[in-house]
Amino acid sequence: MKSFCIIGLGKFGASLALSLVKHGKQVMVIDSDADKVNAIADSVTNAVIGDATNENLLRAAGVADYDCAVVCMTSNTSDIILVTILLKELGVKKVIARAVNEGHKKVLERIGTDEITFPEHDAGEKLAFRLSKNSVVDYVQFAGYKIVEILVPNEWIGKNLMELNPRRKFGINIIAVTSAESAKPNVSPAPDRPFCAGDRVGVMGTDKDIEKLAKFM
Repeated sequence: MKSFCIIGLGKFGASLALSLVKHGKQVMVIDSDADKVNAIADSVTNAVIGDATNENLLRAAGVADYDCAVVCMTSNTSDIILVTILLKELGVKKVIARAVNEGHKKVLERIGTDEITFPEHDAGEKLAFRLSKNSVVDYVQFAGYKIVEILVPNEWIGKNLMELNPRRKFGINIIAVTSAESAKPNVSPAPDRPFCAGDRVGVMGTDKDIEKLAKFM
């Protein structure tokens, strides 16, 4: 996707808009708060001050011309639902909406929202996982799988993949190794390369398999 419409310029919406711009995407922002819009206007492709629950405003702004719209509003849940419905009716190809609780999420699902995000919940869950697991540096999660970056366990140092066979022992796959001397990961680590102190290892597995590895570490 090349173009995005970000509706709502709270901390999450503003951060998302600026990050997309950094990635070379076309970004339009919409918010009723003139100060928030003006603060970001020079950094984005287009900036609109107005009430996104107004269908005429959305139509005039050309939201349907954008590949994806993200509803990041922090107002009441009914406004988020209304804006999501309007975006779908106006023909936006993909609509992502911010949910504030599980009940809100269910309503957004029923009205056909393409993707639902819990930015605060997801950030808290990610931080909690990283802080609660020894040697975990970072992780991403999708469809029941995690890709976790860990510091190499002491028990692995000096041994290679053939000797350790982590797929058989833990059900995980080693997808990358970054040595202490290099910032560039090796995405096809040789099976006979011994692990060294300071290595950062990218592993992929189900939640259950990652938990098994975490207990080992």
